[in-house]
Amino acid sequence: MTPTLWGRATSVNVQKVMWALAECEIAHTRIDAGGRFGRTESDEFGAMTPLRRVPVWQEDGITLWESHAILRHLARGPAAALWPETSAERATADQWIEFTTTTLLPPLIGVFYQKVRLAPPDRSVDLLSTHLGGLDTALDILDARLADSPWLSGPSFSIADIAAGSPMYRYFTMDIPRPHRPALADWYARLTKRSAYRETVMTSYDELRGA
Repeated sequence: MTPTLWGRATSVNVQKVMWALAECEIAHTRIDAGGRFGRTESDEFGAMTPLRRVPVWQEDGITLWESHAILRHLARGPAAALWPETSAERATADQWIEFTTTTLLPPLIGVFYQKVRLAPPDRSVDLLSTHLGGLDTALDILDARLADSPWLSGPSFSIADIAAGSPMYRYFTMDIPRPHRPALADWYARLTKRSAYRETVMTSYDELRGA
C-alpha cells in the first residue's frame, strides 16, 4: 500500500510527521482527519487507534499512532538521515524528544489554548500565567542546551529538532511576552531556513481560533 498519513495539516503533532516526510522527500498520501474534517469517530479510524487522535501512519504491515513513535520509526527507515549516527547522540535525541513530551508541550499547549483556541470570554488570566511560567522554565532549559550545541542531539539536525521545533512557530507568532533567549532564537532562525519547515509548519492556524 502507499504509505498514508492520517491527520489535518493544522495539528502540530501531524506537522511533526509532515516535516520529517518533507525533509526526506518520502512519497506518501495524506488524508485529512480530526478537527473540522471529522473521521476520528468512525469505526475505520477506531480500528487504527484506540485514542481516536491524529496522526496515524500506515504502511505495509504496520499502523502506528503517537507522533514521536512515528518519527522514530521513520528515522530507522526511509528517514534515516534524521537519526544520529552514534549511540550517544541517539540517546540524546531520545532525551530531548521525551523532554518535549513531558516538559515543553504541556505548558505550550496551555498557552496556545488560552491565547488562540478559546474565545476571549472563556480565557483565564490565572491559567495563562501558570502556563507561561511552565513554558519559561522549559524554554530556559532548551536555551541552555542550544547555547552548547547547534542542534538538540549534537552537531547534526535530527528528529529531536523536529519534535521540539514543530511548536516553535506558534510560540514565536503568538501574542505573548517572549524573554530574549539568544540560543533559542538562533535555533529557530535556522529552522525557518529549512524549506520543509516553512512548507509544513509555518502555516496559518487561524482556523483554530476561538470565536
